[in-house]
Amino acid sequence: MWDSAMAENGILKVGRLTDFQVHQIEHQLGAYTDCNHGQGLAVIQPVYCCHILKDAEEKFTRFAKVVFNVDTAESGIDALESFIKECGLPAKMSQLQSKVEITPDVLRNVADTCNIIKCNPRELSRDEIYDILVECL
Repeated sequence: MWDSAMAENGILKVGRLTDFQVHQIEHQLGAYTDCNHGQGLAVIQPVYCCHILKDAEEKFTRFAKVVFNVDTAESGIDALESFIKECGLPAKMSQLQSKVEITPDVLRNVADTCNIIKCNPRELSRDEIYDILVECL
């Protein structure tokens, strides 16, 4: 519980540029649908990682080696996708349990109203957010 409190209150990232854009995207998806936050993150995170891979290849390679004991950034993202499926989490928007049909129009609204944050490795455009979301369908 202490670790969670420290992670959420921002103390650990003081003076650092972090990457919580997926979190912002999913919060907005949740505003337009009733999907579970964690499940939405599971769907969006791997697609986002692939989208920004070339901007943060060193970071993703380190992630791949440390977390999944594989050698390349791409294989780390593949391992993340496999882990998500192994946990029984949804991998596509169509697998999210939502009473609201998740359509390209809904995703356009999500992208157009999402809080875009300055983050590492780079700031996304609304069109990029939309492209990521559509790829999650």
